[in-house]
Amino acid sequence: MNKHFRVSGSTFLKLEELGVRASAVLRRAGLSEGFIDQPRVLLNTEKLFALWRAIGEVSANPAIGLLLGTESRTERFHPIGLAALSSENFGSAIDQMARYKQLTCRNRSCGKKTTKSGASSSAGSWQMKSSLRC
Repeated sequence: MNKHFRVSGSTFLKLEELGVRASAVLRRAGLSEGFIDQPRVLLNTEKLFALWRAIGEVSANPAIGLLLGTESRTERFHPIGLAALSSENFGSAIDQMARYKQLTCRNRSCGKKTTKSGASSSAGSWQMKSSLRC
């Protein structure tokens, strides 16, 4: 089984913002420097681990992984993240995410579930998590 993992192109931009040269990281990991300009990169497990090892080796900051995982610029958020962020509470966020998926998942059943009583609910069931995937 050949598993691939997606790395956002914004990761390389974030590295640069944190003072880590993305080109140096990619060279150290043995990956193409052309990845810097791609919106997303698919890597197999071996290459993904090589990338994260290289980030740790090239960066002088031992907390670089935590800094990369912290995003405070909302213009980089995915639309579903913005929908959840603008919600009043967790239940409302789930409803907003389900609505987003209903709007973007054509010809697929995703989002709201109907209970036995006929009521529609997207926040009442953890099973919804699997139905949100499209």
